[in-house]
Amino acid sequence: MQLAHCLCVLILLCSAAAIHQYKDQACAVAERCNAVECDALGPENCHCSGNETIINLADRPQIVYLTFDDAFTDLAETQFYRSLFNGTYKNPNGCDIRATHFLTQSYTDYSLVNHYWHMGHEMASHSITHRNDVKYWQNLTPEQWKDEMVGMRKMIGQFASIDPCEIRGMRAPFLQGGGDNMFRMLKDNNFTYDCSWPTRSFGYTDAMNGLYPYTLDYQTAQDCPIKPCPKCSYPGMWVQPMIDLEDEWIGSNPQCPTCGNVCSMLDGCVIMGEQTKEHVYSMLMKNFNRTYNGDTDEFGQFMPGNKAPWGLYMHAAWFFGEQAWHYDGYKMFLNEITNNAKYPDVFIVPIKDGLEYMKKPVPMQVLNAWGNDDSKSPFGCKSIEDQTGKYANFRCGGGQSCRFNVTEPDDGIFGERYMKICKYKSDQTRQNCPEETNYPWLGEKNHCGGNSPCADC
Repeated sequence: MQLAHCLCVLILLCSAAAIHQYKDQACAVAERCNAVECDALGPENCHCSGNETIINLADRPQIVYLTFDDAFTDLAETQFYRSLFNGTYKNPNGCDIRATHFLTQSYTDYSLVNHYWHMGHEMASHSITHRNDVKYWQNLTPEQWKDEMVGMRKMIGQFASIDPCEIRGMRAPFLQGGGDNMFRMLKDNNFTYDCSWPTRSFGYTDAMNGLYPYTLDYQTAQDCPIKPCPKCSYPGMWVQPMIDLEDEWIGSNPQCPTCGNVCSMLDGCVIMGEQTKEHVYSMLMKNFNRTYNGDTDEFGQFMPGNKAPWGLYMHAAWFFGEQAWHYDGYKMFLNEITNNAKYPDVFIVPIKDGLEYMKKPVPMQVLNAWGNDDSKSPFGCKSIEDQTGKYANFRCGGGQSCRFNVTEPDDGIFGERYMKICKYKSDQTRQNCPEETNYPWLGEKNHCGGNSPCADC
């Protein structure tokens, strides 16, 4: 009996040691920021969470992000994106405003992805499946995260005929991050940043103190409204915080009876009362001005905004159907903040460009001097306008429609499905449709439906 007891204890001790050893090997727990060590690495490699920027407030640009999640469809492009990004709205340097698109596989028109990439838009990974079970995303292993996110990056490279290394960022479906498992995958697979992480403490009615992008070399100061969040160190991995908005559901927050509710995605914001474009516009201006100009705090004191990079994160479905007033109010807002005479320091750019600015911050005087020269300015567009450099390559050759007979029981997909892909690969050799039974989906062999090279970054 004593021998059996000793054996059990020994097994438990060995198991505990093995688990502890695995954790030690798996990740190094992040420590409090060491500003001296971080500064020594340079701003392109390390930025402590909670720090702003070395540029004086008056000389900072206000970076604004427009992002769209899920499939890039012909319907969304025809009805909405085309008039948003046709050159009507421009930044102070004369460049067209540009967006970031977090893509999923089903229903994406990859020929349009190629076209908008050539217009300077950023393409990023939002998963292959976008499964509806939040616990699925919460509990994924690093390998499963890789299957979803790297798999989507490979599809974009293959079917949209662009360099897969152009896909630098990701967003988790439903903003349900996977904590250390997710960030380990990002670090191990050449991603630059994540933009899945909302902040209420540095957003909402406190957005005057907006949280700037930071790297995960050290402990984060960011709150964790959607668990799990990472505990370990991932040197050089950027987080672009999602500064929460305040909607128009006044009185819905018992902790602030005069406030609206909190919303991380624009299409999650509730607009009570008059459903008009003017109401959408006023809600957006209220939130933008908190970060850009400032607002009164809970003590009635005015606090200037710190100009943290601020975004409108949404799904294009918010514009569809009988909700044209959403779209019209959105355009009213863009029309206002792209009035360069009134807002000479507001730049609407992809997330990757905002992070490039964080790596090499300069005052507005320098940005103005650089103009549209993208060999100097992260907000430039000369090579995009001239279609030179990387934009001279990766031609799609037009789209071709591919038909599939699909059986994916785990995702409830059965029967006929179509996808539109580029006629040419990124190396400019001809690309045919995958076999009808090889619908691109999960699994290393399935990512590109058998098409080659199915390269990753």
